[in-house]
Amino acid sequence: MQSLFHLAAERIQLFVSPENQSHAILPNNSATPLFSEDFFTFLHSLAESKQIDIPNATALNFTLRRLDAVARASQKVQPVPLRTFQPDPETLLLDLHDNFDAVELTRKSWKVTSNLDVSFARPSANLPLPLPEPGQHGLTTYLRQMFRITEEPAQQIAHWLTLALLPGATPPILVITGEARNQAAAKIRKIIDPVPQPLFPFPHNAAQMGQFALTNRVLAFALYGNLTQCKRRALNELRSGMTVKLKEVNKRHASVFAHVARPIIVAAETKIEISRHQITIEINHAGQGDHPQILGALLTLLAATLRRVHQLALEAAPQVFPQTSPVTTTQSDLPGP
Repeated sequence: MQSLFHLAAERIQLFVSPENQSHAILPNNSATPLFSEDFFTFLHSLAESKQIDIPNATALNFTLRRLDAVARASQKVQPVPLRTFQPDPETLLLDLHDNFDAVELTRKSWKVTSNLDVSFARPSANLPLPLPEPGQHGLTTYLRQMFRITEEPAQQIAHWLTLALLPGATPPILVITGEARNQAAAKIRKIIDPVPQPLFPFPHNAAQMGQFALTNRVLAFALYGNLTQCKRRALNELRSGMTVKLKEVNKRHASVFAHVARPIIVAAETKIEISRHQITIEINHAGQGDHPQILGALLTLLAATLRRVHQLALEAAPQVFPQTSPVTTTQSDLPGP
């Protein structure tokens, strides 16, 4: 009994789902509940491969109870995919949140698909993204037209949007100033994460920021007045990764936590220093834009970025997502699929 427990624990990753069920990530990277037929089969196969006795009911229950206890004691939860999910290094899924469709991106192109092997978290407040269309122009061209800005700030926004969709990337905090700051911040967020309430009032503390992060891919805040050191520290923590309590399970078990990191937009009245990892752009006009084509242009750019990331990995770069990594955002944007 003891040997089977140790053999299993060495080969799987344990976590507790938001529904308070213990799960295991098997060696083939599939996630399955501990108390399921698939996991029973895994244990039997493991016992056979190591030439130990096939577990009887007593041994099986002992192993499952111990694994369940380890999962709950870890105080961890599987990250919940919000908008994006990366099933493998060369593929990225973007949830359209409509008719259960998603965009499948590879290093070559992108396409809309309904054949999903992942269940996205879809908070009721989040709106669907438009069905993307191949862009007639590069992403920076659309951004220049929408906000009446020059090439450099358009490239910065395009760079930020690309990093905001890449799992594992940590985009800088995007600070928008100017007369149209609130409208511009809402429109930038809408490209990749539309919600009925475009900008949140600035939270009072880190715990409130964390709760926003559980149900929103992009956090866009309207800031009026000064920013306290405590709130500045919370923003930086949320940008790079914050541990957030999901809920109290019950008195017998530890609380369930999630580790979340989110792209952040702050609309500020004046220029403000929040982080050494930030971009500040002044926008005084926020016009209409063709969001299906803007999204299409962004997806095309994102596919090119995946190709660049793949090249960096092949070159054994020390950091796959450097803070200052170049992203092609000019007219060399590739045509749509």
